Amino acid sequence: MGLRLAIVTLVLTVLTGCHRDQPPHLQPSGFVVEAPDISVPFDDYLTDTRERLRNALALYYQDNETPFGRDYPLSTVLEMRSPFELAPASQCRVLSDEDKIQQGYLLLHGLSDSPYLLSAIARQLHEQDPCVLVRAVLMPGHGTVPGDAREVNRDQWRQTVRYGIEQFRSRVEQLTLVGYSAGATLALEYVDQHPDDALIDGLVLLSPALALPGTLVKLSPYLRWFRQWLGVEAEQDAAKYESFPIHAGAEFFLMVREFNWRQMAPLRVPVFMAASSHDTTVDAQASLEFFCTLAPQGRRELFWLDTDPDESLGDTTPQALTAPADCEGIRRVVAVSERVVSASHVGITLPPDDPHYGLDGRYRQCLHYPAGELREGCLEQDEQTVYGERNLLTDGRYQGSLLRRSTFNPAFDEMMTAVHCLLDTDCQRRPSRMESRLNLPGP
Repeated sequence: MGLRLAIVTLVLTVLTGCHRDQPPHLQPSGFVVEAPDISVPFDDYLTDTRERLRNALALYYQDNETPFGRDYPLSTVLEMRSPFELAPASQCRVLSDEDKIQQGYLLLHGLSDSPYLLSAIARQLHEQDPCVLVRAVLMPGHGTVPGDAREVNRDQWRQTVRYGIEQFRSRVEQLTLVGYSAGATLALEYVDQHPDDALIDGLVLLSPALALPGTLVKLSPYLRWFRQWLGVEAEQDAAKYESFPIHAGAEFFLMVREFNWRQMAPLRVPVFMAASSHDTTVDAQASLEFFCTLAPQGRRELFWLDTDPDESLGDTTPQALTAPADCEGIRRVVAVSERVVSASHVGITLPPDDPHYGLDGRYRQCLHYPAGELREGCLEQDEQTVYGERNLLTDGRYQGSLLRRSTFNPAFDEMMTAVHCLLDTDCQRRPSRMESRLNLPGP
């Protein structure tokens, strides 16, 4: 039945045509972010990428002073979408004659996203240890306008990951890769292809894309030749794209398919994972299987965001996945509250107090509703709205309430403490690296 529906959808998209006039943000901007050459210094990469973003984003502001709302001038949106670096504090000393510091973190965002989705994690990592070097890259085709995501391919994303890693090689002794969704796939793919790279000392995988559900996504490599967009929106999210080009989805699917994790050798570095039992974007069952079979025992933790099994979510609601009891290292966290009924794929990486995506944030994710009364109610009616994953919708509502997709993690602080303590097993007993590396005067 799923294949038949997908074929019908494909035929309808051809019949409805795809050559309509498109607004500027659905066309290539001329300032697409590309994969940098390995030899480009990271400071130059930051400068060049910000300039491309500034020029592309200016297109939104030509005819509208506040295209993303009054709280988002161009300078703010530029900061949200740009790659960044959090440098070690000035009083931290290096550990070798090669001017290397001990630890670095490379942050890799997901499809249609920007570094903002990982910015809170970056700050937490740096606050926990001010002597680390934290960097986030921007994937090609992202950050500017959705039309630019029609111009890139998965090899450019892979090249950007390689660039980010190589730029750390002369700066740090050890590097942890932090990947969200497609970024997690890219991180794992690199480790699989470079098993002897001693630089990599850990993996943090958030909502990892190890398999993609649904028949339609499997047809995306063919569907993109007949139709350009899966969904077109007015672009109200200052942090990322809302319109979704089928080409980018096809490249994402092909990247995930080419990375056959079931043929990987077991990992030898610590692995922290976080996933939602209700995830509708990726196959969370694959995350469970990967963790239980390939992550190293005694050096792994799966932060499994779940719902209360004693609370009924309704007879027609798809059941959440259950983590196996015999798999060591799974930490089940009931991530619900009065207004949060489940965690979503996009709600892992940010805290509830995030000013953009948080519980009282300025942006509300209601794209699962068609434009009209339900979407307007989802955006405006706080008292009649709950946060959860899209699979909880029944006839447009969840137990009578409108559903905003949860874009924050109620257990964010707990998750970050778990990340820190998995990567630094003495985290509660030893002084921080800040204290142990101060350039103190001699006797």
